[in-house]
Amino acid sequence: MSVHPRSPLLAGVDIGSTHCKALLTDLAGNVVARARRGTPRGPDGHTHPAGALVDAALDALRSCVRQAGCAPAAVGVTGMAEAGALLAPDGGTLTPVLAWSDPAPAPHADRLHTAYGALPLHARTGVLPSAKVPLAKWCALVAEDPDLPSRAAAWAGAADLVAHTLTGRLGTDATFAQRTLAWSPHTGSWDPGLLAEAGLTEEHMPPVHPPGHPVGRVTAEAADATGLTAGAPVVVAGHDHLVGAWAAGVRTAGQVADSMGTTEAVLTVSSEVPDTAAAARQGMSFGRHVDGSHWIVLAGMRSSGALVEWFCDRFMGVSGARGAERYEAFARLAATAPQRPTGLLLAPYPEGRSCPEPDADARCEILGMSSHHGLADLARALLEGAAHHVRWMTDTQAALTDRPPASVTLLGGSTRQQTWTAVKAAVSPWPTRLCHEPEAPAFGAAAWAGAALGHDPAALRATTTELVPDPDTARAYRIEHRHRFLPHVTRRTAPSTASDLPETPPGADDRDLQRGDQP
Repeated sequence: MSVHPRSPLLAGVDIGSTHCKALLTDLAGNVVARARRGTPRGPDGHTHPAGALVDAALDALRSCVRQAGCAPAAVGVTGMAEAGALLAPDGGTLTPVLAWSDPAPAPHADRLHTAYGALPLHARTGVLPSAKVPLAKWCALVAEDPDLPSRAAAWAGAADLVAHTLTGRLGTDATFAQRTLAWSPHTGSWDPGLLAEAGLTEEHMPPVHPPGHPVGRVTAEAADATGLTAGAPVVVAGHDHLVGAWAAGVRTAGQVADSMGTTEAVLTVSSEVPDTAAAARQGMSFGRHVDGSHWIVLAGMRSSGALVEWFCDRFMGVSGARGAERYEAFARLAATAPQRPTGLLLAPYPEGRSCPEPDADARCEILGMSSHHGLADLARALLEGAAHHVRWMTDTQAALTDRPPASVTLLGGSTRQQTWTAVKAAVSPWPTRLCHEPEAPAFGAAAWAGAALGHDPAALRATTTELVPDPDTARAYRIEHRHRFLPHVTRRTAPSTASDLPETPPGADDRDLQRGDQP
């Protein structure tokens, strides 16, 4: 297809760990088509079949083209950051797509930690050594097959693979490169010494393009297979959490995004490099934002949406239901609890805490339960615990960037849980905004695709509205945060680490307690 409406359409594709999503939008931000497909997984749960993953993404895109009845003028691709595969010289894959969640590379991350030190590695690359970083994955692959580097042509992230299939060209974005533990966000270049730890060189790495610069153009073969127009530019837009934040308007210093999904990510935008040593001690990473000029501090919570899944499996008897049905059942249950603090204190760490104040021994605890509490209270307490933890992450990032949040914007699939977003707004002393675009990363990828055509990527912005909590409810939640949640979750902290814990910015809670209203 090559016929376009009066306003050109832009396509955005998001390669997620659970779903591959696509949409088409016009230049005014009107979404005209959407589609999603399940992200395929290998039998071990820690890999994705490369061909099947790309097919799922392209099938979602193909469906959007059919719905719209015309092809987009450009395509942007985003997705999960640390997942990827090694390519052979003929363009095929030598490995499946290695999932970011695979714990197997942990011994190699530990070796890198020992050899270089966690703080120096973090200062050098923006990330801490862990099982999920690609450098640890590469070391694990080469330990099993020492000849692999001689047979490999390049590493391709999940989004890079989709762009490669569409264009026949390989390329990536700096926000993906900076998640590998082998890229310097300071110099904007690969680190030969760190690559050598896995027997790789800069020639094995994909070219890193500037923001909005196309990797290539849709080939005739790909056009026939997808309904796209041959020659349309394809942009790798970058890391999904950052691209989604950009789409929701989180673009300038002091703005915060809370990306809610199976895992949850909080990022704060900064105009300068944050306090990297303090960020490392708090288990947080740093790097460039998708615009290439601003900096971000990024913190993750693996057990956010996963706790909801666990609750559904263990307590609600809906383990066989589909994802949407499970979440709807949970939302109905949580909504039946009184719309105020439950009195329960839940520490949301079933498998340790990565940040702030990393604690591998932290566990999920529930305190304060009495005979009047029921299942609905427990469901709401789970949301309360996650909301308290996210505020803690946000306040910590404010201290690292030496700037109080201007606002916190909620985005992602879990924002459909209205009880959850209401609790978050009540817990936070900062203005809380809700992004109404359910697929913000795909929408942001479409915006950056437009840059390849000369359109300003800042012109596309998802609709957001402010959430204003009941003043009395907000007052009660903020008292609980400061006087119950924080003292409990930090009680095991060693003195040397406790001194690094940022206080809530001066006056924020005091003002809340005095006025009892939204600041």
